[in-house]
Amino acid sequence: MKKFTINSINKISFLLLFFVVGAFYSCQEEDPTAPAEAKAAPVIEAVRSMNPASADSTFTQSTLGSTIVIKGQNLEDVTSITFNGYSASFNTAYASENYLIVTIPQLTPTIATATDLSNKLIVGNSKGEASYDFIVLPPAPMVEAMSNEYVKAGETLTLYGEYFYLVKDVTFPGEVKGTNITTSSDGTTLNVTVPAGFDPTKGDVVVTTESGKSAANARTKLYSVGMVGNFDDKNPFGWGIPAATNITNTATGITPIDGKFGLINMALPGAGGWANEKVIHLQDYSGGQIFPTTPTTNYDANEPIANFEARMEVAVANISSLEGIKLEVLSTNAASKELSYRVDLKDFVRSTDGKWYTVAVPLASLVNGSDKLTEYGDLAPGRPLRVAIYNVNASDVPATIAIDNIRIVNTTK
Repeated sequence: MKKFTINSINKISFLLLFFVVGAFYSCQEEDPTAPAEAKAAPVIEAVRSMNPASADSTFTQSTLGSTIVIKGQNLEDVTSITFNGYSASFNTAYASENYLIVTIPQLTPTIATATDLSNKLIVGNSKGEASYDFIVLPPAPMVEAMSNEYVKAGETLTLYGEYFYLVKDVTFPGEVKGTNITTSSDGTTLNVTVPAGFDPTKGDVVVTTESGKSAANARTKLYSVGMVGNFDDKNPFGWGIPAATNITNTATGITPIDGKFGLINMALPGAGGWANEKVIHLQDYSGGQIFPTTPTTNYDANEPIANFEARMEVAVANISSLEGIKLEVLSTNAASKELSYRVDLKDFVRSTDGKWYTVAVPLASLVNGSDKLTEYGDLAPGRPLRVAIYNVNASDVPATIAIDNIRIVNTTK
């Protein structure tokens, strides 16, 4: 039997230790997930926009969801980026020694909704961190609807949408500014007093905040074109409400917009029951065209019906609740089949104090089984447009409901 001496055992132990240590370092070098050792701590020199038009401009604030370029030094090995302490994910493929691209996360706390913010952009690597004064703003405001498109100077207009924070002003068509601006804490509503001298033909209502301006859309225009029936100079009334008394300019609890309106003033039958007194049926029985055709750029017969809405102003008073109260819009197709759609009135009419609100019903929603309108030309001469109120509650509901300025609007114009 061979004997091992102390020296030989020590040599074997040393060799084993050598191989273990070597294997350890070999495994470390081959680990692709191990972060690279940075050569130095990062440095932030400036923040720029991804927009080529403003790429040469530096700034110290930007909105949620915007993509920015961080300019500095030692940015290729950055492992963390935070805005106001909130971590942002980023793609290391877009990191170089002097530039780093990152998108501000949507959940980052902003100066509009949080207090005690650091207002800091911080980037870090294995050697340290760099801090930069940077303010995160909410997105630019979005106007999704207006309470009443036929509002007058001196009245309060309510805008509905998102990000009504840090508001600077509200500009009305004709470049006149509203006053007495107030907003809800969640940024979804804005109240403004309508200024004198606005011109509805000259543009849109625009909200300006620290984050930018709201974009124009089909719901930011006042006094939209396409009138079908206003009960004054345009009144193709066919049947329904008692015309002698209910096409009127007076009603308890309701002030007219301008001139006359159609009035539904009754106990609405429960369980969706019928009554002619809750209907406004517009139609030219001689076969004339009640639907607008001018301007022709707005009312091309071949344009998809999905681009059009029936709109009207509605005011409600003397009612216990709008729960279960629906407004129906109806027309017919070429086969004289009735097509209709109902909306919950409470989704548009936010109070029952006689204030006017704009109600919008997409014409593409008018259906009867598989039958529906496909293009604007389907609203041909002789076709009716009917508005009715339905009460789907079990019991009758007394109500005073005024309807005015029934019109067809091209939402793309």
